[in-house]
Amino acid sequence: MTVAEAEEVFAYWAENPPAHLMLQIIARMLGWKPATATSPDVAEIAAIAPPGLAVTTRGGLGMPPPVLDIEALRARNSARLAKGAKRL
Repeated sequence: MTVAEAEEVFAYWAENPPAHLMLQIIARMLGWKPATATSPDVAEIAAIAPPGLAVTTRGGLGMPPPVLDIEALRARNSARLAKGAKRL
């Protein structure tokens, strides 16, 4: 937006103010005060999940807990291979 275009918009608003601004002025004349905005604490910001990340508080949507022990994973894979070989 150029400065000339902004000047046109402001001139139009001076003659025809937006309805939400008129309502706010009338409300303030009647004694309404806007709520003061409070900034969140750093701990609150850190606790918020990143956008696009699904978060659950019920223990993982029915998924089993991850197995991070390599020996347990190898034993489970060996058992699966042995079970598959019996089918053939």
